[in-house]
Amino acid sequence: MKKYKEFMKERSFIRGSLFVVFNAFLLYVLYFVVKNFHLIAVSAGHALSSLASAFSPLLIGLVMAYLLNPLVSVLDKKLMRKLMIRVPDDPVKAEKKQNLTRFISVLVTYLIVIAAIVAIIYGFAIMLLGQLIFTDLTTMFNSVIDTFLSYEIEMKQWIARNLPEGFVSDKLMEAANMIITWISENFSASAAISAVSGTVGSVVNVVLGAIVSIYLMKDRDFFLGLWRKFLHLVLPQRANAAVTETLNEVNEVLSQFVRGALLDAVIVAILSSIALSVIGLDFAVFIGVFAGLANVIPYFGPFLGMVPAFIIGWLTEDLTQGVLAVILLVVVQQIDANIIYPKIVGSSTGLHPLLVLLAVSVFGYFGGIVGMLLAVPAAGIIQKFVVKWAYRKERKLEARMEAAGDGRRENVAAEHMSNKAKNETADAD
Repeated sequence: MKKYKEFMKERSFIRGSLFVVFNAFLLYVLYFVVKNFHLIAVSAGHALSSLASAFSPLLIGLVMAYLLNPLVSVLDKKLMRKLMIRVPDDPVKAEKKQNLTRFISVLVTYLIVIAAIVAIIYGFAIMLLGQLIFTDLTTMFNSVIDTFLSYEIEMKQWIARNLPEGFVSDKLMEAANMIITWISENFSASAAISAVSGTVGSVVNVVLGAIVSIYLMKDRDFFLGLWRKFLHLVLPQRANAAVTETLNEVNEVLSQFVRGALLDAVIVAILSSIALSVIGLDFAVFIGVFAGLANVIPYFGPFLGMVPAFIIGWLTEDLTQGVLAVILLVVVQQIDANIIYPKIVGSSTGLHPLLVLLAVSVFGYFGGIVGMLLAVPAAGIIQKFVVKWAYRKERKLEARMEAAGDGRRENVAAEHMSNKAKNETADAD
């Protein structure tokens, strides 16, 4: 018995020692992480960037498949099922025929997307080249020169009145030197080769991503089955159910965001087309549609939509027409950014318009353009989980209050029965 107690004391000492050593190790790791946080963050960023570059075709394919799958499903269920003559009685033949209709739906979807892209490029080519062909370039440039010359005297007077002598020439020389330095640094042979290789690599990644998306959409049920089996084998049943529920909720928020963003693009396209038609701009509807599509891209999108409006207004009329078209599009973009977009996208994702503006500002500050693009769906997902957590806490609190109330009622009932028994005893005496 004495040896057993000594053994247990020794065992407790060993456990305590291991506990102390383990905690000391954790403290050292925490100290190392805090001390070298910047270096660790940079290394992790490089590692994630390398992984993203290596798997970029797969990531692009996943995004393309996710965005195009709703159209594929519509074509597969509503159109191709009706065109199919008859489902064979043999299950194997029926499955083959269904796979064939799914593949045809995927191809039709990509044909629609390619046709839309070609139509946009062709429309811009006709729009710009046609104006260059049918516009007297000499007259156009003379008009531009006359416009600038009309302000020459006023500019000279303002410069002589407000700027010191030699200021303009010095600033022009400084600007010229900066431009020459920038050109020599950024337009070298190595920079050109790097730019060409980067462009070719991006095109290859997009093409490979499109091929990956075709396989993902064609064999959607197969890959979903593999994913479910993987979760079933790796995770316990409760964790599997929680992960599946979480992914379904994320998918719901993302799909609602995509629908809201597309609806917002349609509204911007309509408003832009109307505004440009009012001032008589040629190709107003086409430019308005392009402005609506470009509006999906955060930050750069609105400016990208203004470029063709300015060019067409300048080529067809004069510089004033181009500037007026840009001003109208700026007004439309401001109305959309501050009123329409927060309302529509917020309603589709369940976010208040003020939260939409706040999310875009915060995510844009920390994540740049990518952060602005992911701000609304990320905020919608966060809100969904916060609401669910609050609901569970509220349910637990209500259950505790009900249990406490039941306990109080039982105590009151017991006290009442005790008093009743005492009264009956007193009456009997």
